Amino acid sequence: MAEPLQPSPSSSPNRFPIPRRGPADVYPQSAMPLSFSTADLALARRCEAAEAANGRSFGAGSSLVETLEIGGGTAVFAGPGSPMTHALGIGVNGPMTAHDFDVLERFFHSRGSDCLIDLCPLADPTVLEQITKRNYRIVEFNNLMLKRLSPEDLADPLPTELAIEEVEPNAYADWCRLILRGFTGLDHPPDEMLSMFEGQSFGQLFRATWLGQPAGGASMSIQNGVATLHGDSTLISYRNRGIQRALIQHRLMLAESQGADLAMACVIPGSASHRNYEKCGFHLFYMRVNVARSFS
Repeated sequence: MAEPLQPSPSSSPNRFPIPRRGPADVYPQSAMPLSFSTADLALARRCEAAEAANGRSFGAGSSLVETLEIGGGTAVFAGPGSPMTHALGIGVNGPMTAHDFDVLERFFHSRGSDCLIDLCPLADPTVLEQITKRNYRIVEFNNLMLKRLSPEDLADPLPTELAIEEVEPNAYADWCRLILRGFTGLDHPPDEMLSMFEGQSFGQLFRATWLGQPAGGASMSIQNGVATLHGDSTLISYRNRGIQRALIQHRLMLAESQGADLAMACVIPGSASHRNYEKCGFHLFYMRVNVARSFS
């Protein structure tokens, strides 16, 4: 569930403000053991490759999004300030040189953006060396949550008031507006945000309705057997009704039926989304550190 975004004087001009965590939520922890090793580099490479492929697909066919394959990953530019503007999956397949970083930084700088990197902790040490030399700053932490899929996974019965449906292409603009309303807490999100979202491709789209009224939505992309769950958003007036959890479980069952064996999601540590994904059987694989370099 996306928390409302509040203006913050300290927020980077190239990132949306970080949602603040809500009250503590106490619930029983799953006794299920981890089905993966947090030291599995091959698995990390698979997850980061899926993210990089998602970045390329987000910009496919759009004149508003540009991508660059670099360092074994993908740099995505969707406009200064867009949460989609960042480099994904770099450095997990081997060293990165100073020249690689020069190319990466030119890609962002020439488009008026900070150089933003979602850094995997299993990346090659040369990435950390370059980041340290170039005075990057930490802007955010993200937990990469992972779950192995099984045909035995079952979704909880939906409340009678709740329905989940896949969104057809002709309703894409309405879905974008719904997602942004949940992200921002605004009934009328800024036009520039809408244009940014409408210019990208988010894979399969889902809408949740409560008594027939739009209440939230989400999306999913599948790359090489890895289902990435993203775009989770619930309108403020419909929160605390189990909508995000239902959207997660719906996508898990659909992903397994479409041949995926893994599901992943990136969440702000301690957020409502973090808790909901844990309740649906996800476990922390690793924490990403999002870093940025400004050129002003």
